[in-house]
Amino acid sequence: MSNPVKPKAAASLVIIRNIKNKAEVLMGQRPKTAKFAPNVWVFPGGRVEESDCNNKKIVINKKVLKDLKKLNSSSSLSRGLVSAAIRETEEETSLRLINNKLDDLWVLARAITPANQKLRFDTKFFVLNSNNFTEKIIGNGELNNLNFIDLYKAIELPLFDITEFLIEDLIKKHENQINNQHFPFFWRYKGPKRIISRPNNT
Repeated sequence: MSNPVKPKAAASLVIIRNIKNKAEVLMGQRPKTAKFAPNVWVFPGGRVEESDCNNKKIVINKKVLKDLKKLNSSSSLSRGLVSAAIRETEEETSLRLINNKLDDLWVLARAITPANQKLRFDTKFFVLNSNNFTEKIIGNGELNNLNFIDLYKAIELPLFDITEFLIEDLIKKHENQINNQHFPFFWRYKGPKRIISRPNNT
């Protein structure tokens, strides 16, 4: 029996927009021609590159660094994760940061692809408000139908199980059923069993 493939470090950015107490999230649809998960809706994101870890331009708040340390990320990798999330978002959507101070950035979750998959990622998900970015969305072809979608409509789209869980949590947070003490959570599998750990052990 071969050993599981080592997960690659990756990051994803969940951009939230609030209009008249309605929460929306930026998502795109994977092309129908994609070999893996065609037509599935996802957040912008991708692998961490070496250059991301050396990015000194962005300012990461202490809470984000503390949460990433809890999720076993070194200071260098933490910078790389945040930088990758921002870079991949700009590449896939053309949205650029208005400034590099990410005061309201927070860590939503860590998720590791199951060990039986050939392509595996250790992904950190971050949340940032849309007012940190320029407004015009122009896709580069990696994702189709890029747009802000109401959370209650997004949950009905074709999604990965982790994406569905993330949106469910964002809905609960929007409805004040849960608060920031529930994040970041850690999602992984032990065999077929899904394990979810939260800071408050809920």
